[in-house]
Amino acid sequence: MKRVIFAFFIIMATTLEAEVPVKIKNLCFIDGYKINQVYGYGLVVGLQGTGDSKSSLTKNSLKNVLNSIGLQDENPSTKNTAAVIISAIVPPNLRIGEKVDVYVSSIGDAKSLAGGVLIQSPLRGADGNIYIVAQGKVAFPTGEDRRSGVKTSGIITGGGIAEREIKPDFLVRTADNKDAIQLVLKSWDYSTADKILKALKKKLKRSDVAIAENGRISVTVDTEIPLVEFISTIENIEVVPDAKAVVVINERDGTIVTGGNVTLSEAMVSKRGLTIQIEKSDKKVSSAYIKESSTVKDLVDALNAVGASTDDIISILKGLKDAGALHADLVIR
Repeated sequence: MKRVIFAFFIIMATTLEAEVPVKIKNLCFIDGYKINQVYGYGLVVGLQGTGDSKSSLTKNSLKNVLNSIGLQDENPSTKNTAAVIISAIVPPNLRIGEKVDVYVSSIGDAKSLAGGVLIQSPLRGADGNIYIVAQGKVAFPTGEDRRSGVKTSGIITGGGIAEREIKPDFLVRTADNKDAIQLVLKSWDYSTADKILKALKKKLKRSDVAIAENGRISVTVDTEIPLVEFISTIENIEVVPDAKAVVVINERDGTIVTGGNVTLSEAMVSKRGLTIQIEKSDKKVSSAYIKESSTVKDLVDALNAVGASTDDIISILKGLKDAGALHADLVIR
């Protein structure tokens, strides 16, 4: 039987010796302190005959652009022009003059945006205000996600310039009229939330710490120190999160990623074509006995040792999950 070594990575995170403290800023985000989305409409010009051919929207837009610079043309050609939707993601603290990447996508029948240049176009937020003005040459991503042939969606790296500031509003008023910030766990877990609460209470003696509605952790602001220093103190407090047991399988490249707390109950595994040497015996059978509290790492190491294929190991893990012997969420991609 041909032997295939299975690519396996294990992250030990829950044994006493391997407990790794994590900063609160890597486990939570501050409610109200968020990124923002903006979008707009524009024209890409300079195409090599691959622009919109039948779009009245493109023709009217081009006429308006020409009129704005004092040129008159009632029937401009659009074969070198394409109508596009432009979008961008801006940071919570957007400053005037800051540059962001802008994504450009055709909305007409243009065959390609290759070689085109987006002319100056505004991007608006949900409130209708202009936050970004974009312009520049459209480029295209390379690598796995690149689509050969038609190129109707691209990016202008650093092509958007901020015209308006964004100041996040993340302070809330409590019932006793104090300012507070609310922390939101990126992945809710009661045990981790309890550890964070205890760590905050231990460190912040002058602040009230409690669970607010919707699972947020409310922390009243200590007015005796600057707000930036106060938030920095919170962000850098370390706790050991209680990670949920998860096994992630990538069937395409044969990779398993799992936490060290993933265990198996007692089970019998038998699969045609596998031969296991039974301990203290010369007998060979096509099955393996898994002791209670064994880990996924133990199982994979044993299967690799007898030359199990990647498909064999994935099938066995799926079967263990279905049988209730694998105590973890199984994520297959």
